[in-house]
Amino acid sequence: MKEDFGDISDQVTRKFPGRPVFWLVVVSVIFLLVLLGIGIGYGSKPAGSQEEVVFQYFITNLSDSCPPLHGEKLATTLEFGQSFEGLSVDLQCKGDYKPYPLQVRCQRKKVYDNDNVLEWSGLPVCYPSKLVTPEHWTNVKLARSVSCTGTTMETKCSMHCIQDYVAVEKEKYACTNMPCRAWNTDEKACFFCDQNCTMMADTHDPRPEDLLEKLSCDRDCTSVVVTSEGKAAVWQNKRTGVFTFIGEHNGRPVYKNNATGEHLYYTFTGAEWLVGPDYRKPHAGIQVFKNSDKICPERHGGENVTKLYIDSSKPVPLGESMWQNDTTISFQCFKPNDMKIAKCDCTEYKVYNTVYQNGTVPTQVEYFSGVYRKVEDTTSTYGLQAPLYMNQEKNLYLFSHHIGGKVWQLSDKLTTTPVRAEFPISPSCPDSSQNGIQVTWEWYNVTTAAGQQQYVPDQHIKVKCISHHHGA
Repeated sequence: MKEDFGDISDQVTRKFPGRPVFWLVVVSVIFLLVLLGIGIGYGSKPAGSQEEVVFQYFITNLSDSCPPLHGEKLATTLEFGQSFEGLSVDLQCKGDYKPYPLQVRCQRKKVYDNDNVLEWSGLPVCYPSKLVTPEHWTNVKLARSVSCTGTTMETKCSMHCIQDYVAVEKEKYACTNMPCRAWNTDEKACFFCDQNCTMMADTHDPRPEDLLEKLSCDRDCTSVVVTSEGKAAVWQNKRTGVFTFIGEHNGRPVYKNNATGEHLYYTFTGAEWLVGPDYRKPHAGIQVFKNSDKICPERHGGENVTKLYIDSSKPVPLGESMWQNDTTISFQCFKPNDMKIAKCDCTEYKVYNTVYQNGTVPTQVEYFSGVYRKVEDTTSTYGLQAPLYMNQEKNLYLFSHHIGGKVWQLSDKLTTTPVRAEFPISPSCPDSSQNGIQVTWEWYNVTTAAGQQQYVPDQHIKVKCISHHHGA
């Protein structure tokens, strides 16, 4: 018997090189897999079905697709028929936009309808990756970022502003059907808030007049003119002009001068309405207090109202105040049709000097001499109402913060006063001679240890129009 078994083993070995047990196992596994495949295929057939029916079933299943994947600024797109259940798509947007969500999945609806069996797991929306850019701040200053949330049925997005500012939007962005439009800054704004942030955020209209109304102020007072016909216009000239509503502080509106960065605001320290650089601090150059109505600046006044400004023309003895009275200081709602605004037809002014007796031209006078051309683009005039003139060669300005041109200045900045002239009447243009009256210009010399700013009157400085508008 052993010999017979050995003969059989030798025959198997010759037919299956290598170890016989290994090859027997391989053959058995292959045979079992074939049987298993046949069984699965047979079991998947409906009873009595034909082979053609099974083939048609698989074609229909593979042709099932999610709707077209499209959206404004969406770089990743798919047409109908290019998706299938379980497909995940990483999304990208064009330019500096990014998508929400970052990925969508083609999935079967939980509740079927007759139109679509498959749906995308989200509605893609493209929005700016950041708003702190010149492009976006041109439309909405102080905007910071955008955030979105969503489901298969809707994507919502909201704007956020930098610290201490709240976003006010005409309507919150929402997309309920693909393709979704890209998020944009239209009808949105950022406003400063202090005590009424919730109220402002819940206002579904970014217009300043609506916010002012909620603060119980005049809807028409979106801009306020700070003006004076006295010495406050001279010594606090950068704190005069047009101030635009930017938000709320201490429950009152806050306004900002776009040309100088100064603010008109309310404080509880006893000074009431102030005009100064920082609305968080009671440091200013103009103050109006003892008002009978303290709610809004345009309502200032009353029998006991006091209007003061800092006068830097006099030395200040120790312990004395630089504050001086100026009863002509006023805050008015800006209504250009009812106000005397300087309108100058001259397109070019020449600043020059006559001959000095010693033959030496002061450095300040020589530096600011030249031709100043009118800036015609009103978007580049920083909110100044009197015309703005510029010397392009030296990058210098000829301007007036006072809407009537009571004080004209020459400077390389809109916040300093190296050369100036006070005009006896307004509205006025910067010509040295007006209505037969010679105006004397003066230039800054020094600030003494006692805080006195000294200007030198100089009758040699002349400002003359050398070009007018055609027909003027």
